[in-house]
Amino acid sequence: MTSYYLLFSALIASVIFCSLMVRLNLSASPTERCSHNAPTPTAGGLVFAGLFLGYLAFYTSTNIIPFTPTVCYYFVAACILLIVSFYDDCKPLSYRVRLITQLICALLIVTGGGIIESPVIDIHSQSVQFFLKALTIFTFLSLINATNFIDGLNGLLSLSVLITLIFAGFWINFYPPLTILHYTLIATILGFSFFNFPKGRIFMGDTGSTFLGLTLGFLALMAQPHCAVFTQPETALFNKGFVFTLLPMAFLWFDVVSTLCKRAVSGKRLTEAHREHMIHILFDKGYSHTFVTLLYAVCTTFMGYLTYQCHKEQISFLVLLGIYVIAQTVLVLFVSHVPQRGKLKHTPL
Repeated sequence: MTSYYLLFSALIASVIFCSLMVRLNLSASPTERCSHNAPTPTAGGLVFAGLFLGYLAFYTSTNIIPFTPTVCYYFVAACILLIVSFYDDCKPLSYRVRLITQLICALLIVTGGGIIESPVIDIHSQSVQFFLKALTIFTFLSLINATNFIDGLNGLLSLSVLITLIFAGFWINFYPPLTILHYTLIATILGFSFFNFPKGRIFMGDTGSTFLGLTLGFLALMAQPHCAVFTQPETALFNKGFVFTLLPMAFLWFDVVSTLCKRAVSGKRLTEAHREHMIHILFDKGYSHTFVTLLYAVCTTFMGYLTYQCHKEQISFLVLLGIYVIAQTVLVLFVSHVPQRGKLKHTPL
């Protein structure tokens, strides 16, 4: 019962602080990557990130969550990332400063023992240990930047993360300490979402998007010991708890990777703000924030369901990938060929 009170208090606190942020009007001018035209309060990420870290500190101090090196180093990394990202929201920093900060945060996670596990590789080998640590650092850098890239429409990232966290409870077998972390983050994001979707009265900014990337990676690492294998022997190259936690957002990860690849091939700067993601293409074709956000929410729910079926060993991972490839292809074709809204009204019969 105490947990329910804590989660309710997190939701109410998020609503109150977001309301205050709207009133304070700590605004950011829109950039080329944004889909709004007027300066809008952009400290919403500071609210749900700060509240989540505050509750995490309380949970560890009261033994609701075990105080481990991974939790400790994540807390330090998240605080560093929040400070730098909030400063970046107020006064833009160079990408080098942001990248160095992100690298420090990823190194802290690894220093705390947070490493992607591999059930089929001998992790006692020093070369394998080095590879897994390097992979973990690269993954965290990718997650932090990917969530920042796709945070361009009202509710898109926050709703996708909410759906992902809800599904994640199944493959961690609702392990109480980790579940309460999931639900606390859900509660704080929900409070923010009341002001962000669909009207966009406040945005999360880089403060919120980079924090969500770091935290998704942290929760995926924490899920590794709690993902049960039912009947089949464990043959996954990487721990299913980690992979499954991130898999529901596969459609958004594809959007980031495919866009960066296209820009690299065409010789464009990868660090330059742009509007070439599929989410931006749909919006620029006249489809609303709400339509695009709900479309990707459906995609995230679809992938979450497939991941759940794979977790229960109702379908194999190869079948899951096959279905995903087909669905992703359909989405790419839809975005490429969907007509421009508004032009149809002026097209002669």
